[in-house]
Amino acid sequence: MRFAHLFAASLVIPTMLAFATPVVHAFDLTGTWHGKWSCSQFDGTKTKDANPTSTMRITQTGDTLAIDLDNSGFSYNGRALPDVKKPDAQGEVVLNACDTDNLPTVGKLGEIIRAKVKTKSNTFKATLKGISIFEDDTPEVGTCKYTFKRDDVIDSMVPACP
Repeated sequence: MRFAHLFAASLVIPTMLAFATPVVHAFDLTGTWHGKWSCSQFDGTKTKDANPTSTMRITQTGDTLAIDLDNSGFSYNGRALPDVKKPDAQGEVVLNACDTDNLPTVGKLGEIIRAKVKTKSNTFKATLKGISIFEDDTPEVGTCKYTFKRDDVIDSMVPACP
């Protein structure tokens, strides 16, 4: 009888493992990036803002991101979401501005960014293209577009949001 249980277990366990969710390792976005962003906002009047020479620094640990945009002008925490088919080369990220809270137009700046990313193995080459929605206590709301390319993979040790 004991042999029958061991035999049944030997059939069930490999079957369970075959249907288990595979471990997906994310691409790595660590490094310094250069690009641009542009925003359209509304505070009773439509206005625009942009930075055509923006710098972004990223520190990635596992799938967690810490980002500094324009030398502490804006800071974000985020998560890497790898593409199942090409987990080490592409996917998306979601980023929250450090000051984001649950009271739109009352607290500090709140922003969430969704971006597509592509990396190339064994090189620093990578791209990030995203969009966001933001609000602040002006009160003001708006949307932004981001386009960046990575210049190097040197870790600037960007601290995570508190």
